[in-house]
Amino acid sequence: MEIKFCENDDGRIAIGTGIRPIRFCRPCHVETYSGEFMQFNVVAPYPDVAVACAKTGEDIERGGTVWLDPVETNIAALVYGGFIAPIEEPAAKAPKATRTTEA
Repeated sequence: MEIKFCENDDGRIAIGTGIRPIRFCRPCHVETYSGEFMQFNVVAPYPDVAVACAKTGEDIERGGTVWLDPVETNIAALVYGGFIAPIEEPAAKAPKATRTTEA
């Protein structure tokens, strides 16, 4: 296997699983594709289990939020395994009832 370097000539090793062409180092990959990343809640069923964030590279544990690259990550498997859950949008608040008085 050949080691590839970032196409931006910054001297860093290119990363990826090979689903996307392996072209960029982590910072350049994030800069190029972060608009496609999706955010999830980490709900890992086991203590000491974390999910790696595509934006920061950090391991995010239960209770945190993580950004994942939907092309490079099998999101369906992580949801099925109970490691992540979609972020639920807060329900729109109903307008407050106003009291009218008859004159």
